[in-house]
Amino acid sequence: MTTKQGEAPAVVTSAVPGPGLLLAPGEVQEVLGAFVLAEPREAGEVAVALGPKEAALLADMPWPLRRAEWLAGRRVAKRLLLAAWRLPSARVEVLPLESGAPRVWVDGAPREDLVLNLSHTRGWAVAAVAPSAVGVDACDDADGPRLPRIGRRVFSEGEAVECGAHTSAQHQAAVWALKEAGLKLRLGGIFDPGARSVRVLSLSPAQVADPAMRVALLRLPSAAVAVAREA
Repeated sequence: MTTKQGEAPAVVTSAVPGPGLLLAPGEVQEVLGAFVLAEPREAGEVAVALGPKEAALLADMPWPLRRAEWLAGRRVAKRLLLAAWRLPSARVEVLPLESGAPRVWVDGAPREDLVLNLSHTRGWAVAAVAPSAVGVDACDDADGPRLPRIGRRVFSEGEAVECGAHTSAQHQAAVWALKEAGLKLRLGGIFDPGARSVRVLSLSPAQVADPAMRVALLRLPSAAVAVAREA
């Protein structure tokens, strides 16, 4: 189901999905206690209700590609907050922390009980929101084959073989999404502490070596989506 501008998506609650389970575009799904929404990217800058601080941030953004990505992220985030928490977009601002991670503000005040994470690809904008830390990442299948070229920076010894990372472009995209989601959960990055710090043990079921981290893997029509939460 695809939602119209300003319309709240339907909320679909299900058990923790395994690899290959479709995350239907435009529908909110509960995953590991977080709500997740994915929407296909549209060409150019999408229409979204912005608060004054958001509008000021956008005005300082001269790069068209970055503006389009930023607006797509705000739109999917506000649609998710409307569906899952019944927060009208006009009351919500999504503003960056010092780390660059997004924070939800409602009626001009930060909401400490709502943790938001965003991901963008060329084809998708994805948001996840939960009462506590959450990481989400999407990776287009078309980008999966890049993984072998940076394998030394990404994989620990034997990891790629153990989890079947290079079985297909879809597997490669899934591995990258899991690593990124885990790093976002810890507010880390690809270079610090680095993708190797999240060791993927399995894609079916999705599992990482960190016992303090739970992960789930979802499928969009042309991309992998991973969600990471504290165990």
